[in-house]
Amino acid sequence: FFLALVSKVLLMVVLLEPEEVTAWSGDNVTLHCQGPRNASISVLKWIRTDQESDQYVFFRGNSSNETSQLRSYRGRVELMDPEMKNGDASVILKNVTVNDTGTYECEISTEGSEDGGTKSQFTLNVEGEFRLR
Repeated sequence: FFLALVSKVLLMVVLLEPEEVTAWSGDNVTLHCQGPRNASISVLKWIRTDQESDQYVFFRGNSSNETSQLRSYRGRVELMDPEMKNGDASVILKNVTVNDTGTYECEISTEGSEDGGTKSQFTLNVEGEFRLR
């Protein structure tokens, strides 16, 4: 019993660890987020958890307001799948810079959901200003 409990706790800890990716300045990076495969996503919000701001990195929902998007992300973030089929709420962050280094959080609400939705975190490390290609 104790071993089963410990393995469940360890599994939960592993699942809560944010995905971590290192990129070079100028790269395009996919920030992965998976919602329920059989539900319609009504609201999707990507935020930077390491910045004190009410603004967002990316938002898709009923009341999208571009002025609420962080200025440095305007025109650089798009959905990987605009239809968000099978719950795929991943976004592509284009032309990353060292200023994009930080922790991102995806928040998903689905139609008919009352549990507060799905959240996942992603840590991005951007290195260097230039890279030989």
